[in-house]
Amino acid sequence: MSDWAIQRRSPRYPIQLPFSHQPTSHRGAGTRVGWTRDLSEGGACLELDEHLPIHTPLHIRLQTDRGAIELDAEVVWEVEEQRSGRAEGGVLHGVAFTHLAPDQLLLLRDLLLPQGHSRPAGVRVPADLPVTCQPRASAGIVLDGRTGDFSRGGLLLRLSQTLPPGTPLDLTLHRPNGRVTAEGEIVWVEPPEKRTPGQPIRHGVRFTALGWSRALSLALLLAEPTEEPSPAR
Repeated sequence: MSDWAIQRRSPRYPIQLPFSHQPTSHRGAGTRVGWTRDLSEGGACLELDEHLPIHTPLHIRLQTDRGAIELDAEVVWEVEEQRSGRAEGGVLHGVAFTHLAPDQLLLLRDLLLPQGHSRPAGVRVPADLPVTCQPRASAGIVLDGRTGDFSRGGLLLRLSQTLPPGTPLDLTLHRPNGRVTAEGEIVWVEPPEKRTPGQPIRHGVRFTALGWSRALSLALLLAEPTEEPSPAR
């Protein structure tokens, strides 16, 4: 039985995380980014913006809520996803992990099964970034805030004033390596009894129109940890 067949029998968890990767056989190719579709101890399904040949060796850096996990892997299959007759996502690749250092394996296991329970798909990656948002119903009003964490489906937004659930927003996320625009909607607001006087108010935002190109830009934005200090909460 092949190594991949053995690894494929490991339980798979539908966890979506941003990651950076580099083909180890092409040093000048540069670092690229993508999103995981699922993870196991033996491998993963990755969504990329390019086709990589079978047997391509990769060095992968997963961004998680527990810090980065470094993995060596090899491409074992790839297919371009089609929906409604047209490609709306990236190119799906199956990879098998070829070497896991003991400390990285422990981090991966803790990510997959914290305290014996599988993780939800939308794992939140901590990221304290400046953001400007404009409620669509309030022309000319632009609010400054900061993010708390991200997933592919949404983010935690901290603002100095409250916006009610259901408010549609145009968001611009800022970072030295670029910025990303997105559309979202407020889905929850921190209740008054849990707020700290003088501190920003937490809002939950769901992305409403995050296509593949913007998802890729978001992965690039999150590819390296922010170095900005986090304000007191």
